[in-house]
Amino acid sequence: MKTKQGLLDVLGLSGATLCAIHCLFFPLIAVIPIGFKHNHWIDLIFALVGLMIITRLSKKIKSETLLMLLWFSISLVIVSACLNLISSYHSRLIYLGSLGLIIGHFINYKKSSRNHVPKNLNQNFYRK
Repeated sequence: MKTKQGLLDVLGLSGATLCAIHCLFFPLIAVIPIGFKHNHWIDLIFALVGLMIITRLSKKIKSETLLMLLWFSISLVIVSACLNLISSYHSRLIYLGSLGLIIGHFINYKKSSRNHVPKNLNQNFYRK
């Protein structure tokens, strides 16, 4: 079902973007002395949600290159989240993984949305 695939891509794109924003801006917020502390479980939750979405999408994606990009990117996020959880080391790999997920979901969303747009959409859109 193509619409379900599009929804999963939107969720994946949103999640990866939120993850990137969290990873980029949280260190800046943590420097300000207002009592924020980094919670390692948030990174792991982002990684697990991304893993579930990519697992579901993998059954429908035909491009092996796109599959490799998504799986490699989520692997980087998971490794980084586990390193953060185990040793409190915030690896820079999570930035690369998030960027790869954003690019991969965007490409897949564009590919899948292009496949089910009605051919006569422009003709019927402006009719009165």
